[in-house]
Amino acid sequence: MLESKKHVFWQALLLTILFFVLGFVLGVYLEQLRSENFNNDFYQSEISLYDSLAVTKLSEGGFISCDEMKQANVAFADKIYNEARSLDKLEEKSKLTESLTTIHRKYDLLRTILWMNVIEVNKKCGNVSTIVYLYTYNTEDIKIKSEQIVWSKILGDLKERQGNEIVLIPIAVDNNLTSLDFLVKKFGVGEYPAVIINEEYVLYDLESAEALEKYIQ
Repeated sequence: MLESKKHVFWQALLLTILFFVLGFVLGVYLEQLRSENFNNDFYQSEISLYDSLAVTKLSEGGFISCDEMKQANVAFADKIYNEARSLDKLEEKSKLTESLTTIHRKYDLLRTILWMNVIEVNKKCGNVSTIVYLYTYNTEDIKIKSEQIVWSKILGDLKERQGNEIVLIPIAVDNNLTSLDFLVKKFGVGEYPAVIINEEYVLYDLESAEALEKYIQ
């Protein structure tokens, strides 16, 4: 009788370990599939970015208008903004591999290049309103995390209110991007999260979407 109970115990233990391992492997596999989908989205966004840069080059020869340049940059910014929101939701649910972190870094580079391009467009045309949201990606500070959640909500509301009138570019500052480091240094940003509006105003204190609109009128 005792031997039978031991046998049942070991069987149950082995089955538990087996299901745990299978569950873990399945979880990693599903995350890899999702990561591959985001990688495909990234490559499409990368093509869109190069297309956007090409549009800016066309303007130098007078082939397109400032309004057309603005539309191209806003459309690209909206595309990677929506993809970034989807990526953030996925990251909230899964932390099994480093692949999502790498994808996030790649998107931050795309957004940095977009910001640089918009700055060049504004030098020529001056008709693109930009909201650049700089935040910390790898932080365990509860206060900073809470503040960043609020900022994200406020800026999301502002984007909904303004639509195509603004380019919203959220970028994580702690992903070791040299180009971004130089840009941030230029604007003298000293803490995070921070919001840069039209390359003119640097805000650190939380404000409502309605209050932020006064900076982009």
